[in-house]
Amino acid sequence: MSHHDQDAPVHGGRSPANRLGLDYHTVPPRRFTGRSIDIHTHVRRSPTLPQFFEAADLYGVGTVVSMTPLDEVPALQDEYGDRLRFIAIPNWRQKDRTEDFRRQWLADLEAFAGRGARRMKFWMAPPMREKFPRLLRDDFFTPVLEQGCALGFDFMIHAGDPTAWFAPGGKYADAARFGTKESQYDQLEYLLERVAPRNVIAAHMGGNCEDPGFLARLLDRYPNLYLDSSATKWIVRAVAAQPEGVRALLLRHPTRILFGSDLVVADHYDFDHYASRYWCQVQMWESVYRGESPIEDPDAAPPPRLAGVDLPAEVLMQLYRGNAERLGYS
Repeated sequence: MSHHDQDAPVHGGRSPANRLGLDYHTVPPRRFTGRSIDIHTHVRRSPTLPQFFEAADLYGVGTVVSMTPLDEVPALQDEYGDRLRFIAIPNWRQKDRTEDFRRQWLADLEAFAGRGARRMKFWMAPPMREKFPRLLRDDFFTPVLEQGCALGFDFMIHAGDPTAWFAPGGKYADAARFGTKESQYDQLEYLLERVAPRNVIAAHMGGNCEDPGFLARLLDRYPNLYLDSSATKWIVRAVAAQPEGVRALLLRHPTRILFGSDLVVADHYDFDHYASRYWCQVQMWESVYRGESPIEDPDAAPPPRLAGVDLPAEVLMQLYRGNAERLGYS
């Protein structure tokens, strides 16, 4: 489970990943020319996997860090070797969230560690509250946290979702079922304190790219907190609403934010889908682009917008590669 940055399948007409009819094989001018590390993907075995790697190669992505089901990891490692690194996740296909689920999760953590994973993820998005009424402080998670620490893992967490989804009429408007947007962050802060000094990546710009001031205060308070830029469609929307605020956040904390796409490899996607996320991130971080986003976005006021924040070269180096290297990726 994740906030995957997905488009609907194409059923004729222009792709929702390419509403502007761009040729994504033409990469925008780059100001970062190294090999980036995509810290947040969901790579699966699929006929479209070569198209994902075609897009990654074209846009200069080297190492890909993935949340892949454990049973698919061995074959992917055999084929791609160190190009792919893995984050330990539970078997979300197991619908029961009782003791059997936790027992399997604990066993899977050991198996992931044996496959070289050095980070584990907690998916604590608002639907967890509704479907499986547990928060990270719940005793259910204590053995999992202890096992992760014993195995030497660092952590990733998904806490929070787009602010628009909590607004009246949004899918999380019922605070009794989902909690408020603000209440999501108790789980993040609990994890940061519980596992310190181990580092924690808060996915999707900490679930609150709409409020860069809030994120800056969290980063000031917790030296073991990092953010990633994944959930590209959401991040594009939030940055376009306040590019200067987001730029100021990255300039204030250049060593704490990592590049990630949240791309999901699936049979119904194609090169344009995969390349669209990388195209948007290049424009967003490296350019002064002001215009429409090529990705359809039902949560944006039409037409969806994209704004470049023109980061300095030294900040781009940290974002795309340096920060991930300091966390043990290469």
